[in-house]
Amino acid sequence: MRTLFFLLLALLLVVFQATVPDIIFSGKIGVELSLVLVIYAGFYLGFMEGALLSFMVGFVLDCLTGTISGLFTLLYGVIFIIAALFSLRVYAEKISFIAVFTFCCSLVEGILIIFFFRLVYGVNMVHDIISVFLPQALIVGALSPALFAILRTGEVLCNAGHTESAEQS
Repeated sequence: MRTLFFLLLALLLVVFQATVPDIIFSGKIGVELSLVLVIYAGFYLGFMEGALLSFMVGFVLDCLTGTISGLFTLLYGVIFIIAALFSLRVYAEKISFIAVFTFCCSLVEGILIIFFFRLVYGVNMVHDIISVFLPQALIVGALSPALFAILRTGEVLCNAGHTESAEQS
């Protein structure tokens, strides 16, 4: 049930982030809410479940954006692994940590996108770091604590009534 919840939520987030921010920001800045879901998966889901979710979110985003094939699948996989490794060492419940970590991941993602566009297409997008990727990272970082709370609430509601005692296992 939980996996189905996250897969449906991922699909809704990708569709939402592909349409609504274009209307609000006139196509200049995209707000990647799906990145927050990938980071959440790295912090709170099991490795296989989170890896599958990250792959699916990246794949759907690749299909919708039509950029370099597999770019978001690769980036979301790497970000998931980094978040999963951080979750082993850091207590990831503090709002400030969630916001800063998401901001850093979003900024690194933007820099890697610039690198891959330069590598594949020969396009120099370095000027977009300050005008596009920095504001995007600030917005996603600021929204991430609220999205984490929503995701946590949704996960709790999906698990309600499905608890197993240690004796049944």
